[in-house]
Amino acid sequence: MSLQNSGSVRHVVTRKPGLMVVEEASLRAPGVDELVVDVELVGLCGSDFHIYDGNHPYLAFPQVQGHEIVGTLRDDGPFPRGTRVVVDPLVPCDQCFACRRGHVNCCSRLQVMGVHLPGGLATSIVVARDRVHNAAGLTSDLAVLVEPMAVAMHAIARAEVAAGSTVLVIGAGSIGRSIALAAVDVGARVVVTDREPTRLAKVRALGAERAVNSRHEELELALREHFGEDGPEIVIEATGVPAEILEAFQQVAHSGTVVIVGVSSEDVAIPVSIFTRKEVSVRGSRNSRGTFDRAIALIDRHRDLVGSWISHRYDLDDAQAALVFARDNPASVTKVVVDVRSGRIMLP
Repeated sequence: MSLQNSGSVRHVVTRKPGLMVVEEASLRAPGVDELVVDVELVGLCGSDFHIYDGNHPYLAFPQVQGHEIVGTLRDDGPFPRGTRVVVDPLVPCDQCFACRRGHVNCCSRLQVMGVHLPGGLATSIVVARDRVHNAAGLTSDLAVLVEPMAVAMHAIARAEVAAGSTVLVIGAGSIGRSIALAAVDVGARVVVTDREPTRLAKVRALGAERAVNSRHEELELALREHFGEDGPEIVIEATGVPAEILEAFQQVAHSGTVVIVGVSSEDVAIPVSIFTRKEVSVRGSRNSRGTFDRAIALIDRHRDLVGSWISHRYDLDDAQAALVFARDNPASVTKVVVDVRSGRIMLP
């Protein structure tokens, strides 16, 4: 495979819901404090499905999707040329109330690569220098899992998960699975619920004490058997499905904490009495904040566990097929990645 022409890239553009096209474009020159990353792999997640379907609450068309990005530096930057890096896709305004408090991950004018700004489904991208993190110690297959792990580590920080905490994770997809591992890593007692046996098998291997198939088991009974009458002190919801969010409030212990990570534009009906009767604390968790380097270290510690998470890989030209397959086959998919290197423009 030859080096890419420095002035051209191939990227996949989502033109409208259900339509992705492969195009050639010029790569803009990096500005001050910017650099070029030659993309290796891009992971696909539930947010990508929502954008493709046209029902993501923050989307904008046309768009180059992809926010789980690993690549290599084209030139010397904060690290030497050729260093494998992962990209933090957040671009905050640094001026709003949230940013002034250090909560740049939920900036009121936040722009996210792959959602508001062009993302990683391109052979090369221009990013700010402070958005890249050194992942030289990881393979590309491991490094592409860093962004969802960073999101997971932010979620358990929001939940104040600690050693000995009793935690229910609702959803065993990419984020839920990462949350489970991050919680186990700090010494929490973790139960995960999902409806797909393939996903549940993965979380059992991570050290979750129990994996409950909510399609076949009664969740409240399973939790009572495991945690006793009190139930879990922390519930982290990672699906965005309204019925599952309601389940989180129903299952959390009195005086416990519910953290919502799942993204959806749907409404949720929750009886007001739950808030006061249980005096439950409710927190949202959006993106990640200062957790990329710790996520890299966590994946490095557990590389044998997470090494099997990628279940399917596609070439750049087949990105739409990859996304549709990942969306439509939750029973067989644990992680789909697009190998962007396959789209490199060949020099004459």
